[in-house]
Amino acid sequence: MNSNENNEPKFIAIQNAHSGSISEINSTSYLLQLDDLSDKIILFSDRPHRVVQAQSIDDFIGNWSSGSDSFQADPPNAALVILAGGKEDVLEVELLNSHYDRDENRLSYNFTFLNKTSSSSDLPSNLEQPVLIIDSFPTTVNSQVTDAVTQPNVKVIG
Repeated sequence: MNSNENNEPKFIAIQNAHSGSISEINSTSYLLQLDDLSDKIILFSDRPHRVVQAQSIDDFIGNWSSGSDSFQADPPNAALVILAGGKEDVLEVELLNSHYDRDENRLSYNFTFLNKTSSSSDLPSNLEQPVLIIDSFPTTVNSQVTDAVTQPNVKVIG
């Protein structure tokens, strides 16, 4: 089960972009830029909640540092699915911070690799249709939606 001690749902976030890039900051840190983003980030929770919702990029990034269990306090793991030169790959990363440039429709993350087996020269600089799948995190959802999903077997006795 993917929930915290209050039995509130935790969500996995999926971000899609038309293009992107990866650049090396130093020998262990990198910069991911996602360009021409979808205007919504898809959030979904695991059993028993099974809640799906869309969230604006502004709201998602605005929650980056809020709460004791925030991404700033505990950086999330993520799977970065990339396509470059017709070759698909999945990179396991830890996202260290984020920056959203609304005018450029660009979302940037500093990251490190969790399981780096290739050298930085193996990384593509330009990405085609990258997808970022971010590890679970708590977020506020409408409690009526959560209750409706988590209480399907409640009987009304009149």
